[in-house]
Amino acid sequence: MRADAVVIGGGISGLVAARRLKSAGAAVLLIEKSTRLGGVVVTDHDDGFLVEGGPDSFVAGKGVVLELAGELGLADEVIPVSPDAGGSYVWWRGRLHPLPGGFLLMVPSRLGPLLGSSLLSLRGKARVLADLVLPRHTAGGDDESLESFVTRRLGREVLDRIAEPLVAGIHAAEPATMSVRASFPRFLEMERKHRSLILAARTAARAARGSGLSHFASLRPGMGRLVTALSDGLEPGEVRSGVAVTSVAEDGEGGYRVTAEDDNEIKTRAVILATPSRVTSGLLSNLVPEAGQLIGGIEQVATAAVTLAYRTGDLPRLSGTGFVVPGAAGRRVIGVSYLSRKWEGRVPDSSFTLLRVFVGGPRDQDLARAGEDRVLAVAIEELKALVGIDARPVRSWAQVWEDGLHKYTVGHVDTVARIESVLRTRPGLALAGAALYGIGLNECITSGRGAADSVLTSVLGAPSGLRSAQVAGD
Repeated sequence: MRADAVVIGGGISGLVAARRLKSAGAAVLLIEKSTRLGGVVVTDHDDGFLVEGGPDSFVAGKGVVLELAGELGLADEVIPVSPDAGGSYVWWRGRLHPLPGGFLLMVPSRLGPLLGSSLLSLRGKARVLADLVLPRHTAGGDDESLESFVTRRLGREVLDRIAEPLVAGIHAAEPATMSVRASFPRFLEMERKHRSLILAARTAARAARGSGLSHFASLRPGMGRLVTALSDGLEPGEVRSGVAVTSVAEDGEGGYRVTAEDDNEIKTRAVILATPSRVTSGLLSNLVPEAGQLIGGIEQVATAAVTLAYRTGDLPRLSGTGFVVPGAAGRRVIGVSYLSRKWEGRVPDSSFTLLRVFVGGPRDQDLARAGEDRVLAVAIEELKALVGIDARPVRSWAQVWEDGLHKYTVGHVDTVARIESVLRTRPGLALAGAALYGIGLNECITSGRGAADSVLTSVLGAPSGLRSAQVAGD
């Protein structure tokens, strides 16, 4: 077989890369080990319940997912958080505390809610206010851990009670090792530009109000709709699913030879690896050993979530959109999302309530890898202990991702730069996906587009010079 480009990995990044290549006129072939496309983005519709196996939303303000949704004709399917859902909470010292209004993740944009909060002590609030007078960090180009950054600007209480629990369910690295430069570059830029994070957050909040966007958004049919729309743009002959790639090698003619586990070979001028770090490392180990070794050092961790359907009448009164649990609280739950309060159309009717419980993560890898039955049991036990839910769920769905997240530790950006430098010696070879460029949907889409543009520029030439988008049999 021959193709202009082979994309290995059928998650969001790989699908976006394949779509972009095809739209430029390239003959593309996408190969995915699983029988299902989409990676961790998966939505199940089960007797009127909408259950997300992966992300249930995206950050709307970054605009990338919204732009793609428009291109795919999904703009009318974008929905905001339900306006009457309320805010989120933090479980701390035996009870739920409202997360102070106006927080931009870990940074307050308004002082009133901060000062009136029951979550922080008087000393903790005073330490946050010190951000208004603290100088900029002088070593602005250096990487820094989340722990160092937050304690330096806002204090220890904000780290332990707000920053750590809010990011624990999203990022896999511990605060002491998580790279701010890789995971939260926006906050470094806020400090560089405004000096005070609080003043910068106030400016950002005014801009967000003017845009009319909520921070998070979802799709009415679920996030899996994005996968369906992307895959519908590819012809059957342009996708091979249920087959793993075993090697990528030079073909002796300036291109590459991709070998699948069924011994089929594809000759191609370009290869995009949109695979997890461990897979990418293995495929590059002989072709570009240095890059393979560097990527192999990016750790993957297991994640687990349980979705539970209850009869609404069996539950205590639930307020807001859910809550997070600080690691310092010593619980086995990272957070709980009240899905049917946040998003419309997640339950058959209002007599049911749908909750999603996140466990494991960086704090408890043994639990995350213990299997669906154990994860389900712990989730039910913790809900009883944390918020007094005694009722048994009427339905349950567990999702365990054995290598669900990549850890961006201090120095990650420099590691990525070294990988990219090594790959410049291999024209037509590009990387995409959550292993390197960001774990959010916005970032995964951007990396898929960037990888496609890279190989289009380096080896495939102007779109007008390419063949029609059909994979040609040799």
